[in-house]
Amino acid sequence: MTADKEFQDKSVEALKRRLISQYVYLMSGILLAYSVVFYFIIKDVFFAACTLIYSVTMFYTFMIIRKSYNIKVLVHLYMSYAPLFAGFVMLDFWKFSAATAMWLLPVPLGAHIFLGKKYIYIYTLYILLIIIAVSILTKLYVFDYFALNDVKVIVASDTFVGVSNIAVFGLLLYYNEKIRKAEIESNILNKIEFSKQQENPDRSEEADFTEKEKAAYPNLENTEKYNLLFNDIRDIVEDQGYYKDVGFTISQLSNILKSNNLYISKSIKLNGFSNFSHYLNTCRIENVKKLLQENDISKVTLMYIYTESGFSNQSTFNRVFKQIEGVTPSEYLTNLTWKNRKS
Repeated sequence: MTADKEFQDKSVEALKRRLISQYVYLMSGILLAYSVVFYFIIKDVFFAACTLIYSVTMFYTFMIIRKSYNIKVLVHLYMSYAPLFAGFVMLDFWKFSAATAMWLLPVPLGAHIFLGKKYIYIYTLYILLIIIAVSILTKLYVFDYFALNDVKVIVASDTFVGVSNIAVFGLLLYYNEKIRKAEIESNILNKIEFSKQQENPDRSEEADFTEKEKAAYPNLENTEKYNLLFNDIRDIVEDQGYYKDVGFTISQLSNILKSNNLYISKSIKLNGFSNFSHYLNTCRIENVKKLLQENDISKVTLMYIYTESGFSNQSTFNRVFKQIEGVTPSEYLTNLTWKNRKS
């Protein structure tokens, strides 16, 4: 188990490092192309030189440090100075087009992938302050490094900025999903290891699967992972009462658990339910039966009971109740009344 944990942790870090390297290659290429746009289309040698230097410096620096660097330090450093450079470019473009602000949009997503929720807000505020500062400075001062009188040139520049940022977003979103899945696996393995150590605190080494156990039960570890995930699902759906929400979906559950639909569905199936809907409806029907036991049906309506359990209408309730219990709600009530009188 310890080896698996180390593998998963390394997998998350490896994915982040791979994303950083591919991002550097992509951005270096984009900036190099942008310097060509500045030089030949916008015809500004100064900005062409700035973007070219930025591109070469980024690529060359990364080549030097690529084998040993701290991911968070590098990301913080880049996300601090890159928006400032974008703001510098925006100063002269702002009066022609605000599209250059798109260079700042990937920053919150990068913060989400590498740094966590807190830094999403911090860097979002940071880029908003840069945009506000650019807006104020362009009103107070005149920045005339070049003049864009040709609308086609502005359109071409905006198109390049848009396409470039779509490529950056695509890369970040692709790796975000892969990193997220690896983190989920790592968290599940951490829970398994912790639970085993709790059960055998003095035998941490023995908590690992032996080779014999792995050969005899090849799916045992995966089963434990999904059982632990199902415990979390039950806590959300049953203990916290989310099944009572008529519109509750597996995607919402996935967001709460920071898991994905596939893992949740498999966990539910391994615990005896055909799918998420079957599990959710089973929880609702169990609550209906509980409320019928606890309440005098002559004093409360059946509508109150099934809506309180998460059903939106009676026809759906009747159909689901019959599917799960094998009898209609009225037949169940008749049997329940008869049993109560007999007792």
